[in-house]
Amino acid sequence: MKMRTTWLAVLLALATIVAACGEDDGGGGTVGGGALTELTVATEWPFPDPLWIPFLAAQDQGFYEQNGLDVTVQPPPDNSTTMKMLAGGQAQVGLSAITDVVFAAAEGLPVLSVANMSRSNNWGLFSLDEQPIEVSALAGKTIGIYNDSWTAAMLPLMLESGGLTMDDVQTVAATASVIPLLLEGEIDVATEVTNLGGVEITTSGGVEPQVLLAPEAGAPDTPVWVYVANADFAGENPDVVTAWLEATKQGAEWATENAEEAVALFEQAYPEVASAHEYNLEAWSATVPLLTKDGEFFTQTDEQWRVFTQALVGADQLEEALAPSEYYTNEYVP
Repeated sequence: MKMRTTWLAVLLALATIVAACGEDDGGGGTVGGGALTELTVATEWPFPDPLWIPFLAAQDQGFYEQNGLDVTVQPPPDNSTTMKMLAGGQAQVGLSAITDVVFAAAEGLPVLSVANMSRSNNWGLFSLDEQPIEVSALAGKTIGIYNDSWTAAMLPLMLESGGLTMDDVQTVAATASVIPLLLEGEIDVATEVTNLGGVEITTSGGVEPQVLLAPEAGAPDTPVWVYVANADFAGENPDVVTAWLEATKQGAEWATENAEEAVALFEQAYPEVASAHEYNLEAWSATVPLLTKDGEFFTQTDEQWRVFTQALVGADQLEEALAPSEYYTNEYVP
């Protein structure tokens, strides 16, 4: 299966997205120069997500203001719009899956990864069976998925390790969470990440699932999420992007040390998720270890991007792998 989205055609409809998300050119002030620089952060998902906690903590604790920024967190209208918001100027920076950056680059969009958010591939398959998951045994099974670029790239790679293709399984797409489908027995296997879907299973289902992570089945151990920026904006405002990353890191560090308070901020900002307090707290706690490697935030490598894109080419998910520098830079890492 080839994962290619016609981004440029969709950009023609950005007027509608602007109306839904609001117009913000991020042009106010300069970092450290008195007036705060306005910055819109596009998130990776349209529904409130514990991954946004560093942004909320940085706002509440004044880290953005101290770094000269006035930040607005803007969820996209759907899970395929973050790159379009960045490319079209409706946001200047954001959070996305690494696959979104790869496919945006293939379309020549001015979007660049400026830091790793997570540091490993914790995505995989989850089931409630007593026996461990074997990829070769998934033929004819029903798999719950999301209609996002990461799932579309990773699942075929995993299936290939068991001699299967997407034609050998049935898929059911979820608009919010796929986990209720698994708990209700409507699917055999769910695709998810350990810190979100895995936590949802244990907190709402009260069971420990069988888990097969993607790197255990032939997929590269690539970070799932990265911080991204409009490449033109970053090139013209390097200090702003660095300041945003520095303040976001401060937010993540504060939220790590003050998990209860950080989750309370999340639930205050998005009251619709407040009833899932146990999940929110566990999900954030499970996210914290993913943020650093050997105590280090952010830094990306050529190898990370080369291995990942070559794997996509080998699985016929991507026509060609560009040079790593076409996808990322560490230039703005504080």
